[in-house]
Amino acid sequence: MKATGIEQARFEPTVLSAVRRYWVMVTVIAVLTAVAAVGYSMQQAEVYRAYATVTVPQSTLAEGEARTQYFDSQVLLLQSQEVADRAVRFANAELNGNVLTRRDFAGEDSSLEITPPEQATPGGFGSSIVALTFTWPSSKVAQAGVNAVLQAFDDARSAAIAAQGAADVAAVQRAIDDARTQGQRTDLQNQRTQTLVDLQLALATHPTVTWAAEPQLPINGNAKRSGAIGLVAGLALGAVLAYLRAGRRRCLDDRLDPVAIYDAPLLGDIPPTGRNRIRSTLSATAHPLPMAADPQSAAAEAFRFTAGSVERLRSGRDHRMAVVFLSAESGSERSTVVANVALAVAESGTPVLAVDADAGGSALTGLLLPGSPQSDGFEQVVAGCCPVSECIQPSPLNADVTVLRAGPTRARRTSGTAYAEAVGKLIAEAKESFELVLIDSPAVLTTANAVELVQDSDATVVVLGPGEPVQDHVTVVERLEQVEPSLAGYIYRRTDPGPKFVGWLRARIGSEPMQLVEMLTFRPARARRTSAHQPQD
Repeated sequence: MKATGIEQARFEPTVLSAVRRYWVMVTVIAVLTAVAAVGYSMQQAEVYRAYATVTVPQSTLAEGEARTQYFDSQVLLLQSQEVADRAVRFANAELNGNVLTRRDFAGEDSSLEITPPEQATPGGFGSSIVALTFTWPSSKVAQAGVNAVLQAFDDARSAAIAAQGAADVAAVQRAIDDARTQGQRTDLQNQRTQTLVDLQLALATHPTVTWAAEPQLPINGNAKRSGAIGLVAGLALGAVLAYLRAGRRRCLDDRLDPVAIYDAPLLGDIPPTGRNRIRSTLSATAHPLPMAADPQSAAAEAFRFTAGSVERLRSGRDHRMAVVFLSAESGSERSTVVANVALAVAESGTPVLAVDADAGGSALTGLLLPGSPQSDGFEQVVAGCCPVSECIQPSPLNADVTVLRAGPTRARRTSGTAYAEAVGKLIAEAKESFELVLIDSPAVLTTANAVELVQDSDATVVVLGPGEPVQDHVTVVERLEQVEPSLAGYIYRRTDPGPKFVGWLRARIGSEPMQLVEMLTFRPARARRTSAHQPQD
């Protein structure tokens, strides 16, 4: 186990793992973005769009003109200032007011949009249907605007046909006046008659128009669509932020990740005691000892498996052994593991001494000695104020579990060489009466004496869980390298997935285990085998 040999690149997160780790943040961002999108769409003024189509027949006066060129000219006529001027008059007359201006029908910022036929090349609009739309905050104005364009186009087209016909007739008449023979004059007179007929036919033929109906729904008022777009954008943004956050704070995500840090085996995989719901997550703390409260649960079986791993360590090394349980940071999870493992080992009749060496938390004392009054304990034994035999007390949960409580915190703490010698003496004395000594150590990163406990114990077990920073455990390895511990393995303590405020609340509740356990009625677990040893008073 060398800190310099740890490959931290192994813990580089993926987007999926980052989203899973910070799913609450991602969900909040997505919901807020969706709400913002819906709110923005509701704050925007409603805009309506009226739709119409027109198909222009080719004039008999332009039969000699190419078909594509003729329809190009008609689309250009639709876009002309002449049509815009006529449309303004027609629309305002329909609306009974000066609502629209020429700029609304012509120019870059106009509300009118003319869509040439599909598959038309630039400069060649073809002969398909031409679509027109008019956008306005009022549905009635939108309808009147696009219909006014159709009417203005029809009038402008008729005026253009009449002007072209009159020009053609005048040209033929000049030719008649200049004719030198009667035959030429007769042919030109027939041509004039045909031109007049064609002119009347062209004026009688109007474009095929689909008039616009009044739009009923605004084009920008779809709250569902805006919400869906906002939700997708929020999920993408949340995933990016989660990945960046996970990259800056690499954590343990898998139960086998600690192997790359400690180079030690997995001794136990403890499932959460509650279900994946907020209410059950809170109630999980109400049952910190499944070995006593729910012996048939999956968590209890996991602790029995872990206890079996510890027992195999004892049988493989020495008949009597002291095992210290440590963690990177403070919290009740380590103490919960020690208490349940002690109860699981004691089920087989093995006498166990559970030592609460974490005076700052005293969580183990509250779990195994619920409701007991404060008295001298580990702190006083290490200080030499009283012997071990006067500070131990049998647990009411199992007769084979004896507890050395933490004891009140002393103003002048014992540390350094004096602490190491006192702990060594304490462990040696405890091993004379108990086959297994389980020590609940304070957090390695917050208490220097934790390293001394590791040095004086026969084996070390690390308690950790998902979401813990990798760098914290690298620092733990660096500190343990100073004492060359006998690292037996680690216990992976799963936690209930849930919002961080739930974890915070659980930590606050867990910090007062004595008050919590007093509310519970535990029944001592029945030993599987007859106890072969009674703890000494």
